[in-house]
Amino acid sequence: MWLARAKKVLLLLAFLGVLSLLGGSLYLLKRNPYFRLSKIEIEIVPTKRVLSRGEIIKLSGLVLGQNIFEIDLSALRKRLELHPWVEKAFVARKLPHTVYLRVFEEEPVAMVSTGKEVWLVNARGRLFAKARTSFMKELPALAGISKEELQARRLHSSRLPVLKLLAYLKKKEGLVPPYANLSQLKFLDEGFELLTRDALRVRFWGKSFKEFLKAYRKLDRIVVYLYETRQYQRVKAVRLDYPEDKAALVFKSLS
Repeated sequence: MWLARAKKVLLLLAFLGVLSLLGGSLYLLKRNPYFRLSKIEIEIVPTKRVLSRGEIIKLSGLVLGQNIFEIDLSALRKRLELHPWVEKAFVARKLPHTVYLRVFEEEPVAMVSTGKEVWLVNARGRLFAKARTSFMKELPALAGISKEELQARRLHSSRLPVLKLLAYLKKKEGLVPPYANLSQLKFLDEGFELLTRDALRVRFWGKSFKEFLKAYRKLDRIVVYLYETRQYQRVKAVRLDYPEDKAALVFKSLS
């Protein structure tokens, strides 16, 4: 019995000794001039090329000459991610005297007007920054947003499948109409309505990304057919809020 207790005491003392040794080593490292920060490596993964190296350095709060072991990497990452255009950041020490920062820029998929201002919206539904005039020509506008959502600067979770579709279309230009041809998206009680830049209205029904993507692929086949048969200019609306492979076309009046 006493032997088991003695072993536990010895293990505890050994553990405390290791901690003391590590603490002493860290103390020495923090005061070693060899580990003074002399270089900050910055990699920006851009979308709109809004962020600059100077802005990132200023935001980081890093000062050349400080000991790199005294830098709180977790706090550094959080400071960087406070910037509205920083989606996420990765930070690391590169011994003996470098700190590496990798910053991912936000990707807007749409814009929304609050009445006085126009804000950019990411795929997670967050209104993260005010829109520059140049961006307004590239992004579809969102309509049917509640006042509560605008005040919270965040769209309801039910909107996320639609935003996911926009993000998908932005990266996959193979479907028509392409993302670049989308002018407005209006949320409805069931589904949403798209308006293209050449004034074609498309009604979608559903709640999930899978449903919306399936409907968009059906729209792709319809639009391709209309182009091939030279009827596209005659159609003013496409109704996809029908089951399975059914759809309805609304033609312009002949007057």
